[in-house]
Amino acid sequence: MNKIKVLYDVVKAMKGKEAFSGTLTVQVHKDENPLLLLRNEFEKNLLTGHTKAKINTELDYEGKVAKHESNTEFTIPHSGENHHHRHHEFIRHLHPAHAAVRGGLKGKLSKLAFALSILTALQTEEQEGKTIISLNAKDLPEDTKTLLREKVSRADACQRHGHGFLKEFVAIEHFDFAANMFINKLFEVEKVVITFVGTQKDEQNVPHDLTIRAELSLSAK
Repeated sequence: MNKIKVLYDVVKAMKGKEAFSGTLTVQVHKDENPLLLLRNEFEKNLLTGHTKAKINTELDYEGKVAKHESNTEFTIPHSGENHHHRHHEFIRHLHPAHAAVRGGLKGKLSKLAFALSILTALQTEEQEGKTIISLNAKDLPEDTKTLLREKVSRADACQRHGHGFLKEFVAIEHFDFAANMFINKLFEVEKVVITFVGTQKDEQNVPHDLTIRAELSLSAK
């Protein structure tokens, strides 16, 4: 199966949609104990910019349980977005050297190599009438794994002065991840599942397993 062709057909199919609705759930566990449950039920009209969301969160941390539910509804006119996009493109064409200087050729090539390594590691398979596109950390080349570890380390450094729940994401090491995208016969994305598993050490240097699972169920019109 040609994964480039599958990705192209998916992008083409999703690009033609006018509205999306779905549910995003995120679960975080530490040593089998639930820390966070987030559920976001949403609807978004791409033509009008109208968005509705119902968000439920449940946090169980250090013996304290906190629950929160909120509903939000707003409209962002596309004219403003298009204007901003056109303005950005106009500036970029006026100053073509600016982007090149900011990242440099080496930086651009590094980003390209990273993107190509991800593309190379993608796997596709047919299962029960659906196409599954998957990405596993074990299939990535070592230089890409090293880059990902550096990004996680930098993120950890930014969180080291965090408090409460955020401290659980500090000093994550020996991590692994997998992502699966489920596509129907019309090349529409129906579901995306991402799992992340890592080892985290507490202040007493005791290791703990941290597991994050995110699932997006999507319906497009």
